[in-house]
Amino acid sequence: MAMIVLAEFEFRLGKTARVVYESLLPELGEDYQRTKAGIMHKHDVLILNVEANDLVSMRAALNGWLRLIKISCEMSDIALKHKL
Repeated sequence: MAMIVLAEFEFRLGKTARVVYESLLPELGEDYQRTKAGIMHKHDVLILNVEANDLVSMRAALNGWLRLIKISCEMSDIALKHKL
């Protein structure tokens, strides 16, 4: 019996949402065997959807995506503070 694990997260990022969304788009081109991910941007919200074949794959995928989102938010904040 195959198990599919689904997760959806919404991040209310304000003006940063679009910048973070655009910075993550290239990551969607990666080919992963046991997971699929999608991101959407609606106004000030970034939405992350992850689908995995098992819990181990889900944990690994979420660790990676959440880390990328965190880093993108931090870099966006730095750029805004320094007007880069």
